Amino acid sequence: MFTLLRLVSNIRKFTEHIRLKRFYSVHGEEVPDAHAWNLSNDGTDISCLGSYTEGSGVVLGVFRGEKSSNVVCLTKTATIFNHKINGGLINALKVTPLPKLGEVKMYPKLDPNFDVVAVAGLGENGAGYNKREGRDETKENIRKAAGAGVRQLQQMRVNKIFVEGFEDPESAAEGAHLAVWENHHLLPNSKRKVKMPDLILFGDCDMKKWRIGMEKAEAQNFARKLMETSANMMTPRALAYTIVQALCKTNVNVTLRSERWLHEHNMKAFLENTKGSPQGPILVQLNYNGCDPGVPPVVLIGKGLTFNSGGLCLKTCKEMKHMRGDMAGAAVVVAAFKAMAALGLPINVVGLLPIGENMPGGTAGKSRDIIKSIAGKSILVSPRDFNGTLMLADTLCFAQSLKPKYIVSVATLTKEVQSTFGLATSGLFTKNEKLWQLLKIASIHSGDRLWKCPLWRMYEREVKDFTSSDLSTMQRDEYYPRGISCTTTAFLNQFTCHKNWAHIDSLGTMYEEGRTPYLKRGMSGRPTRTLIEFLGQMAYPPDFEGKKLPSDPVMPDAC
Repeated sequence: MFTLLRLVSNIRKFTEHIRLKRFYSVHGEEVPDAHAWNLSNDGTDISCLGSYTEGSGVVLGVFRGEKSSNVVCLTKTATIFNHKINGGLINALKVTPLPKLGEVKMYPKLDPNFDVVAVAGLGENGAGYNKREGRDETKENIRKAAGAGVRQLQQMRVNKIFVEGFEDPESAAEGAHLAVWENHHLLPNSKRKVKMPDLILFGDCDMKKWRIGMEKAEAQNFARKLMETSANMMTPRALAYTIVQALCKTNVNVTLRSERWLHEHNMKAFLENTKGSPQGPILVQLNYNGCDPGVPPVVLIGKGLTFNSGGLCLKTCKEMKHMRGDMAGAAVVVAAFKAMAALGLPINVVGLLPIGENMPGGTAGKSRDIIKSIAGKSILVSPRDFNGTLMLADTLCFAQSLKPKYIVSVATLTKEVQSTFGLATSGLFTKNEKLWQLLKIASIHSGDRLWKCPLWRMYEREVKDFTSSDLSTMQRDEYYPRGISCTTTAFLNQFTCHKNWAHIDSLGTMYEEGRTPYLKRGMSGRPTRTLIEFLGQMAYPPDFEGKKLPSDPVMPDAC
């Protein structure tokens, strides 16, 4: 499968055909592959050297010595750079303590081609996969170093930044492009504190991996932009229009299902979720066909509540502070489609995005109402501020009619995941061990971690045992709720007979406090890169060297 990528430099323009290949090697818990993507170049030779102009800066890396923190251990590119300037870089580094991981030392006029040289700390050399941390520390350290370096130069108003590949250009591109993003698209140029600099790969001519990392980062930045937009500007209709505009020039087909269509197909749970708002709900369907149409697709579902006030069970002002980002699930799914189309992955994927608002209007649903879902099951609805599950329930039922290989839903559902894991990880629920392993490996390489949570039968009893309805969105003991994240997912599990289903609760990772060097404070756009990495694995299956993952469960002919 070939995809056309245009690589533009200040010297010349050229077109290159790139064939993407996936190679993984997994031994039990080990993930030794340092590069998630391996590419073969069938095009022309690439010159990765941009033109050095006034206002240029360069980001280089340095490791901390294993025996002594003052032992200078440069990357390959930094070593060549140091030799070029006759050892000037090492001499400068010896004057002060070496930068720690994520720290940056600035050296102006060290090289006549650059106004300033930024040396970023990479931490321990050869960190590799850390089982305890659940991610590839080498790749994450590169993201942190590249992000910290470009942010420092951006603050100094450097217009053109050359970033070394750190021997993994994909991770370097991710960290750099994520770090420089600013949410200032509504501000005039005169009021923007910093500008978006040009980022150019330096010293490492592997532009293919740089391009993949850039596409992943730009996709996450697109999700961040959607999530940051104020709810009065990002209404359900505006979000649907934005999705069409973003994907209209790609080979993704976008279909908008109106409120009338939802009524005709008895998606009453979805409608119940949004009937308190004058903004009508919309079901957006995305279709990407990258291979034989007969191949079962992967279905991605993303919750798209553009604002969640809690309905009649109104949330507090503090709780509503970030509720413009309650459409994070839809945002990351759209972003994943954007990157997937740009990379030309040979895979069939369908996206389902239930979009609406949960508002306390005069027609809003009341606490303890009983409604019927598209599956015919009656649902006791209470409380009203956790009603995102209703729109997901009907969408899950509809997704099964597409006969998918896997279903992955993403939503910001429960604050218990946030209070348990903080910003570190999203919660993942699934009964399919193979699907869990694929998503886990994707999260290891992306650095955007997932943690598997239980989906046991005891949680299903919490949402089933009611005399007035088949199911309930609340627990039997509503005064002493427990295991809310697990019971919420157990509720959703009642609407899918598809065992190859996984749910990602991303409320905890929706907002970034600014503690990650390559992510500024604000909406994070997570877990976009994990989804893209997962789709890459589906397009180019991992090589387990004779060791097979658990097989998928046998599916029934009908639900």
